[in-house]
Amino acid sequence: MKLFGTAGIRGTLWEKVTPELAMRMGMAIGSYADGETVAVARDGRTSSVMLQSAMISGLLSTGKEVLDLGLIPTPALAWATRKHADAGVMITASHNPPTDNGIKVFNGDGTEFYVEQERELEELYFSGSFRKANWNEIKSVKPVEVIDDYIGAVLDFVNHETGLKVLYDGANGAGSVVAPYLLREMGAKVISVNAHIDGHFPGRKPEPRYENIAYLGQLARVLGVDLVIAQDGDADRIAVFDEKGNYVDEDTVIALFAKRYVEEHGGGTVVVSIDTGSRIDHVVEEAGGKVVRVPLGQPHDGIKRYKAIFAAEPWKLVHPGFGPWIDSFVTMGLLLKMMDEEGKPLSRIVEENIPTYYLAKENVKCPDGLKEEVVRKAAEVLREKLGDQIAEVLTISGYRFNLKDRSWVLIRPSGTEPKMRVVAEGPTEKRRDELFELAYGIVKELVERLRPTSPV
Repeated sequence: MKLFGTAGIRGTLWEKVTPELAMRMGMAIGSYADGETVAVARDGRTSSVMLQSAMISGLLSTGKEVLDLGLIPTPALAWATRKHADAGVMITASHNPPTDNGIKVFNGDGTEFYVEQERELEELYFSGSFRKANWNEIKSVKPVEVIDDYIGAVLDFVNHETGLKVLYDGANGAGSVVAPYLLREMGAKVISVNAHIDGHFPGRKPEPRYENIAYLGQLARVLGVDLVIAQDGDADRIAVFDEKGNYVDEDTVIALFAKRYVEEHGGGTVVVSIDTGSRIDHVVEEAGGKVVRVPLGQPHDGIKRYKAIFAAEPWKLVHPGFGPWIDSFVTMGLLLKMMDEEGKPLSRIVEENIPTYYLAKENVKCPDGLKEEVVRKAAEVLREKLGDQIAEVLTISGYRFNLKDRSWVLIRPSGTEPKMRVVAEGPTEKRRDELFELAYGIVKELVERLRPTSPV
C-alpha cells in the first residue's frame, strides 16, 4: 500500500501528510464507512488542529455527522468511538518525531481498521469515487467531551484503589490530559513531569525507548516512588521502571500480564507481535496457555482470529475485556492493582515470575525504496549463516529466525519510518551479542552497498 503502514498513515508534514491528504482521506472515509456518525480527535502536535479541520471538511462533504472530541489520547478515541459513533479517526503520529503527523481509522467497535479495510480505503482514495452530499444533506459538527466518562470507564474496569506513589512522564503528549487524573482518582500519589501539552516535545523525544527515558530511573530513586510510567505522543504506548529505578523491559511487562491472564482463564491463547521474546512463551506455556505471533500493528486481528484473551506488542497492550484496542491507561491501572494484590514491589514480582532472557534491538536508517530488497537479501545471508541452527522461520513483518536453543533473530522494515529494525535475543548475553552483531552487520552492510550514490 502507498499510504497505510504498520499503524495507519504516518509521515513528515508536507512531504507525505498534508491538509489535502487529510481532506481527501476524510472524503474517502465518509464514503466508505457505514453509519451516519464519525468521531474525530487529535493529539497535541502543532499540525494536528490543521489536519483535523481538513479531515472534518472531507467527512462533512460526504454527509456524515462529525463528533469533535478535541485533544484526547488515542485509547480514549477508540473507547468513545465504540460508545458514540459508527467510525472514528485519530489525527496522530504516535511516537514519531514532532515533524510528523498521521491518521488512524477505527471501526465502530473500537478496533483499528484491518489491513483489508485499509487497502479498500486506499483504493477508494486514489479512485476519487467519493459520495458528494447535497447542500441540504450536509450535517453538523458536534463538540463532545469524553475524558471524564473515559476515566470513569477505566476506573470501573480496573476496580481498585491504591496508595502507591507514581512518577508519571507524559512526553508533553495527549496522555497528560488523562493519566495524572486517572491515577489520582485511584488514590495514587502522583508526581508528573513533561505533563503539559506541547507539540514540540521539549521534555524528551516522544518514543518511550529506554535511551529516551533513562533519566527516569535516577528520578525514581531520588523521589522514592513505587512505579514509574512513561507514555508516548498519543498515549497508546507505556514504558515502566520499578521502585529501584530499573527499567522493566517491554517483553517483561507483556509476560507479566500474559501469565496473569492465562492463570485467571485456566489457559487460553495470547497473541503477540513478531518482535516479542521467549520469556512470554516460557510463562504462558508453563501456565497452560498458547502463544501465537502476528504481524506488527495487527493485535486486534489476532484477537478476532484466535479468540485471544490478551494481545500485545512492545509497549502496546490490549485488554479484550475492556476493549479490542491498545490501552495504556488500563495497563497502568491493572499494574498498580497487581502490585497491591501481590503485596510486593514490582522488582520482586518480576524476579519471582519472569525468567531472564537477553535482548538487543537497534535501527538501521534505510530509504523506503530499499527496504524490500534489503530485508530479502539479509534474510538470504542469515539463512545461510545460521544453517542447521534454525528451527523455524516466520515471514510476517520481515523475517524471524527461531533457533533450536530458543534464541531468535528478527530483521524487518519499519512500517512508519525509513528504518530497518534488527532484534536478537538469547538465553545468555554472549549468545545475544553474537546473533545481534551478525544480523546488524549484514543489514548495515547491505544498506550502505545498495544505497544510491549522489552524483558529484
